[in-house]
Amino acid sequence: MTAVAAFVPSIQGTLDRLAAVVSEVSDIEIGVLDEPTLRLGLAQIETASRRLEARQTRMAGELAKRRRAAAREKPGSGPSDAERAERQLRQELADELDWTPSRSKAATEVGRRLTETPELGEVFDTGHIPPRNAKLMTETLSVLLGDQRDRAEAILLEAAQREDPVRFGRTCRRLLAELDHDAAVTAEKRRHARRKASVVRTDDGMLRLSTELTGLDAEVVETAIHAFRVYDGPDDTRSPGQRTADALVAALRVALDAGEAPSEHGVRPHVMVTIDYQTILEGAGVAELGWAGPTPYAEVRRLLADAGVSRILTDPRGLPLEAGEAVRSVPAGLYKLLVLRDGGCIYEGCDTPAGWCQVMHLDVPFRKLGRLGPGTSALGCLRHHRAFDAGHLELLWEDGRPSLRQRRRTPADR
Repeated sequence: MTAVAAFVPSIQGTLDRLAAVVSEVSDIEIGVLDEPTLRLGLAQIETASRRLEARQTRMAGELAKRRRAAAREKPGSGPSDAERAERQLRQELADELDWTPSRSKAATEVGRRLTETPELGEVFDTGHIPPRNAKLMTETLSVLLGDQRDRAEAILLEAAQREDPVRFGRTCRRLLAELDHDAAVTAEKRRHARRKASVVRTDDGMLRLSTELTGLDAEVVETAIHAFRVYDGPDDTRSPGQRTADALVAALRVALDAGEAPSEHGVRPHVMVTIDYQTILEGAGVAELGWAGPTPYAEVRRLLADAGVSRILTDPRGLPLEAGEAVRSVPAGLYKLLVLRDGGCIYEGCDTPAGWCQVMHLDVPFRKLGRLGPGTSALGCLRHHRAFDAGHLELLWEDGRPSLRQRRRTPADR
C-alpha cells in the first residue's frame, strides 16, 4: 500500500503537466506560423494524439480486466457475469467521457486484449499503430492458437504499421482464411448477422439510405453501383457522391423494369404517380408520388414517355368512380425500332445499353400531346434524359440518327 500511495502523486503530477502543455499548445497563435511550421505541428500533434489515445485504451483495458476478475471471484459466477461486468463498465465510460458506445466497447476490448499480446502493446504505445488497426489485429489473433497465432502476430504487426484500416482489414481476413478456414467462416457469419439497412424520409422530402453489408451481399451492391456509375468526361460536373446516387437509382430502375420482383394483386412493383389531366395539358402543377408525396410536375414529366398509363374517373369531390386498364405509351414495335437504331443512350460518348435506357420524347413533348414515332423519340439513360428535359443538351440529326451533346454556350450565356 505504501508503494502505491507514493506512486499515485507522481502520476497526478504528470497528468497536471500534460494539461498545462495542452493549454500552451491551445494558446499558440497559428495565424502567424509559416507553412513548414504548421505541417510540423500537425504531424507532431497527430503522433502525440495517437500515443495519448493508446494510453486511454490501455487504461480502459486495465479497468475491464479488473472488472472481469472481480466478477469471476463472486460465488456462483460464470462467464456471462464477466461479460455483464464489462458491459456495465462500457456504459459508465460512455457516460463519464461522453464516448459513443462503439468507442467505449473498442477501448475496453482492445485494451484488455493488448495485455495478451505484449509486443503489439509496446508498438501500440508508440503511436505507430492506429487504434482501429489494433482492434482488427487483436480480434484476429483472439481466434488463433499456438504456431498459427505466432505466425499471424508477426505478419500483422508489420502490416498494421503501414496499412490504412480498410486495407489492413483485408489483410486480416485473408490471413485468417489461410490459417484457419473454419474460424474465418465463423467470423464472416458474425459479420453477416450484423447486416442492416435503414430507409428514412426526411422532412424536406429527401430519402436517406444507410446500410452495412458483408461478403457476397456487399459485392453484389458494389458491382451494381459501379456498373451504372459512369463518368461523362469533362462536361460531367457531378460530384462522386452524386454519381453514386445516380447509379443506385439507375440500377434499381432496371431491376423494376425487369418485371421479376414479387407482384401485389397481380401488379408488378412500379413507381406510381398521380397527375390531374389539366396539369398535363398545362405542363405545370403538382404530381403525387406513391411514397414521397407531392412533387412538381416537371420532375415526373419524363416518366410519361415510357410508362403504363391508367385513366381514373373521379366525381366533383375527387373520389374515384372508374378505373381503366393501363395502356403503354410506347408501342412494342417502336421500342424495337429504337433499340435497333440507337443501340443505347444517344448522348455522345455514353455507353449505357438499351436495356438501361428510357424512351425520350424529342421535338414535341408529351405534355403538348406529342406523338411518339421514329422521328420524335430516342433512347436515353436516366441522367441524360433528365439533362435533355431540363434544356442542358441539344439534339442533332445526322443520316437519320439522333444524338445529344452539351448545349454550346453563346456570348449571352456568359
